[in-house]
Amino acid sequence: MNFHLLKSFVTLANSLHFGSASQALNLSQPALTKQIKRLEDDLGAPLFRRDRHGTELTELGRYFLAEAQPLVDQAERVLSLGKRAARGEVGRLAIGYSFSTVETVSRVLPRFRERFPDVEVTLHDLSSAEQMERLLEGSLQAGFVRLPVRTGLAHRRLLSDRLALVVPRTLADTITGFDSPLLRTLPFLLLQRARAPGLHDHIARFCESRSFEPRFVQRANESLTIISLVGAGLGVSIMHESALHSPGDKVVCLPIPDADARWDVGLTWRDAVPDSIVENFVALLPEVDA
Repeated sequence: MNFHLLKSFVTLANSLHFGSASQALNLSQPALTKQIKRLEDDLGAPLFRRDRHGTELTELGRYFLAEAQPLVDQAERVLSLGKRAARGEVGRLAIGYSFSTVETVSRVLPRFRERFPDVEVTLHDLSSAEQMERLLEGSLQAGFVRLPVRTGLAHRRLLSDRLALVVPRTLADTITGFDSPLLRTLPFLLLQRARAPGLHDHIARFCESRSFEPRFVQRANESLTIISLVGAGLGVSIMHESALHSPGDKVVCLPIPDADARWDVGLTWRDAVPDSIVENFVALLPEVDA
C-alpha cells in the first residue's frame, strides 16, 4: 500500500465528492476511481457506497479514515519539511569566526536569521587556520576568515581591514603615525596571542619589517580592556581598525596606510560540496559587500 493511495482515499473521504477530490489531487475522476478500487481490492472490502444520493463511507471506510488520516498528515509534514530542508530553509549552520572578524559577523548574521529563522546557527570562535582545517574536515560549514584560503575551499571577499594605532587623546598632537619617535618610548598594550593569533602575528611581522620592537608590552584578552587602558594613559596599542568604530572620546585611532598593514576578510566554505543552507548564506553576502 503506497502513500498516494492513502492520500487519495483520505481526500475523497473528507470531501465525499469524486469531482472535488479529483480536482484537489490533480487527477481525472476515472484515475481516482481506479485508485480507490485498487485500495478496496487490497483490503478485501468496499470503503465507499455510491448511490443516487451521493457518496458515503462504509463502516470500514470510517474506521480506515481514522487510522489513515494521521499517517497522511504526518507524511505530508515530513515531505514539506524535506522540501524546505532541500531549499535550505531549515536545518543547522555551523559558522566559524575569529577575533578580527567579529565586526563582519555582526553585519551579516542578523540578515540571515531574519530571512531564515528556522535555521539553527551555531558560532565557533576559532582562528582562521583552525576554521579552514575544520571546514576541510566537515565539522564547520562556513567561516569568516582572513584571506587567502586553502586549496579545496571557495570564498567570497567581504571587506578589507588594516592595522591602526590607538593612542590617548592627550598624545594625539604628538603621535601622528607609526613613524613618530615617541612610540619607541611608550608601553604597548596588545592582545594575547591565543585570543587573536592571526592579528598578533600580523602586528609582529609589521613591526619587525620596520625594525620596531614594542617595549613594556602588557597583554589583555579583550579589545575593550585595551581601549580603556589606552584611554587612561597607560600606553598605546596597535589593533585592527574594524574594532575601533566607536573607541570613545579618550582615545584616537590612527589607521596605518602601508600596504602590508592591510588584509582582506571573507567568508569561506567547502568547494564542490553542495549545501543549500550555505548557498543561501552566501547569496546574502552581496548585500553587505564592502
